[in-house]
Amino acid sequence: MKKIKRLGAFILAASLLPSFVSAKGFVRQNDFMDKSGQERTHALKKWQARMNLPVTGRINDKTNQALYTQNYEVYDMVTNPPTSGNWIVVNKSRRTLTLYKGGQSIGKFPVTLGTSSTPTPSAKAKIQNMHKNPAWGGMGGKYTPVASNDPKNPLGERWMGLSIPGMSGYGIHGNIKPLQIGGYYSNGCIRMFNYDIENLVFPKMKVGAPVWLGTDAELESWGVYQYSRPKKAEPKPVEKKEPPKEVNKNPVEEVPAGDLLEF
Repeated sequence: MKKIKRLGAFILAASLLPSFVSAKGFVRQNDFMDKSGQERTHALKKWQARMNLPVTGRINDKTNQALYTQNYEVYDMVTNPPTSGNWIVVNKSRRTLTLYKGGQSIGKFPVTLGTSSTPTPSAKAKIQNMHKNPAWGGMGGKYTPVASNDPKNPLGERWMGLSIPGMSGYGIHGNIKPLQIGGYYSNGCIRMFNYDIENLVFPKMKVGAPVWLGTDAELESWGVYQYSRPKKAEPKPVEKKEPPKEVNKNPVEEVPAGDLLEF
């Protein structure tokens, strides 16, 4: 922890998140347990992203651990942010997009990424252009183009194109297949829930803002650390015991000053 503090990292502890104790014990507060069906799945994916968990939409071992472990921490640490303004990190291992302001996380969201045959690239990119209600060109003839405001437009209603050295056509956008959020289904672009990009991300971004895309290992090599875990118990201080006092087995009675001994 001392090393992290020296790096000037920003730590978000999950203990700051509201929690409650149920009849069965501790349960971290969430907004998916009281829902069902598709609504529950979407809420769970958003909760997993906020907790820095791999987004799956399923209650797996890691989700159970975060849900029922009281002393649990969520860390977002950036040792050298590329700007003091707003920027984005896309974690390809966890399928999440984190919105930062300088080194502080101000929002985390689940995303869809590219398939193994059309992967999302790893890169330190920048936002090249931003459009509301974009038309879709069909990827250079691979698909039939779709006009803006068409409900079949795979870009949704927001597009943030990325400038990546040696590559083109990649961007962050909305979607028409929300059930695929949290998986690897796209042609390489980053898809978000429409509400998230329209209301929580797009309005906070501008052309030229940095966007870093990478796996856990790649992001850590760039100074971005995103993880969560049960909080380690701090070692208790060891009490120093005073050495036992030596006992004089043959005490000699002291004679008060001024007294005379007669022989």
